[in-house]
Amino acid sequence: MGRSKVLEIREIITISDYLTLINIVLGMLGLIFQDFRYIYLALVFDALDGYIARKTNTVTDFGAQLDSICDIVSFGVAPAYLLYHYFGSIWCLVASVIYLLCGALRLARFNTLDVRDFLGLPIPAGALLLSTSCEILLKYAVGLSHGDVIISVLAILTGLLMISDKTYPKYPGRWALIIFGIFLILALFNIPEGLFISALAYTMYGLFKG
Repeated sequence: MGRSKVLEIREIITISDYLTLINIVLGMLGLIFQDFRYIYLALVFDALDGYIARKTNTVTDFGAQLDSICDIVSFGVAPAYLLYHYFGSIWCLVASVIYLLCGALRLARFNTLDVRDFLGLPIPAGALLLSTSCEILLKYAVGLSHGDVIISVLAILTGLLMISDKTYPKYPGRWALIIFGIFLILALFNIPEGLFISALAYTMYGLFKG
């Protein structure tokens, strides 16, 4: 049997893959600057890479694997680290590890499935819920007793939802997308409330829709 040809990166990388790489760079910047807003920006490029890949007919196995690798950094490692960085207790450390492990398992399962809807809460949505929840607590609950326990429980529940069998829709409606975009812009200016409500509503929808 002959060996299969090994393609060079420059032969298989597409324009959508470059957008995916911006996603992981933003995740790294979120870690370096300890800022949730880079996670929100990473969401934009995570959505754009898939959209461009479909529009240009450049959906590839390479792109799918690259997307998952970038997602685990931007939506797994980054929010898990920032949770512990800002709330810093043993509970937060344990919750961060559980959240990250669930995120990795969710991404690994996703790459093996071919389904119409998402199975389990998508990791970008999980990262959005956790990140905005952290920001809301930091903004309004300074000095709150047991705030670290509250956010730790939320992180663990978010992780468990990611590996659950609950289904979530892949493509939001046009108006929902426009409203989400407005909320995302506001979050970049330290107004995360709308984005938090969006993430919570999406999470609850999949949990209770039947």
